[in-house]
Amino acid sequence: MLAEESLSLVETAAGLIVVDRDSVEAYLFKDPEEAFKYHTGAMPPGAASFLKKWRGRRILVERRSAARILSSTGLKPVVEEPLKKAVELRFNFTKVLNTLGLSIVDYRGFAAAVASKLAWAGVEELSKSRDIDIVIAMQAYDELVKMLNMLQDRIMIWVKEREPSLLEEHEDAEKLVKSIVSSNGLEPTFIKRMAELYLKIGETKNAVEDHISMIMDEAAPNLSAVIGPLLGARLISKTGSLSRLASLPASTIQILGAEKALFRALRRRGKPPKHGIIFQHPWVHGSPRKIRGKAARLLASRI
Repeated sequence: MLAEESLSLVETAAGLIVVDRDSVEAYLFKDPEEAFKYHTGAMPPGAASFLKKWRGRRILVERRSAARILSSTGLKPVVEEPLKKAVELRFNFTKVLNTLGLSIVDYRGFAAAVASKLAWAGVEELSKSRDIDIVIAMQAYDELVKMLNMLQDRIMIWVKEREPSLLEEHEDAEKLVKSIVSSNGLEPTFIKRMAELYLKIGETKNAVEDHISMIMDEAAPNLSAVIGPLLGARLISKTGSLSRLASLPASTIQILGAEKALFRALRRRGKPPKHGIIFQHPWVHGSPRKIRGKAARLLASRI
């Protein structure tokens, strides 16, 4: 007996299309609200009734979240990326419109309404989460570090040219700056002010770092414990949210921040990067060069 061929579910903004060999059946969402519920992980009663006729059948879908929804209807979803039938249908969009019974104008209006609801829901969800606080604080931290580096460079250039003896007295840059602030010497006013600004920005940077640690302990304690609050916050800032970071495979997390090197390697057929932001962790940069890639992969798998 031949195995029963799989169904394919093609999702659109306005409805669902089930492809069974050569036959095609469609379910048109009643309104944008019903479409919004489906696309955010809920199964509307109308769509559930439509799909029940294929209960027990194996059905191919594009999204993992759709697979979870379909399991509740008695179907046996299997994720296939890309979904062949979906690619074929979307290539001939006129057929999609005919199957749904919509004109291009009606479809665009419906799709715009659904997209608007999804966008507002995303903004509302983001405003309630601590992710945005982490991203803002991390961006502020990076900018403060850049300011400190620029001020330090300016001060050190003056010291090397005019007061090289200070370098012998103070090997540490911060101690050197403090000595300039407390000195009653003949340093120019602008150098003293730059030194004072350097110390104030340093205090602000430390306050931001403490704030990041506090938020990370609340929002992502496990991530903070594994790789540290600063590095964890940097990964969240790079991906945009904690949920987005959690959904990424270890191989992607491993090279986050090294996208330019990756694309350059692909264009020139060179060796891809072994690590990105995650290189900042002591496990990685403290490992011998030969095993840094393995250390980065191991650490990424723990995130």
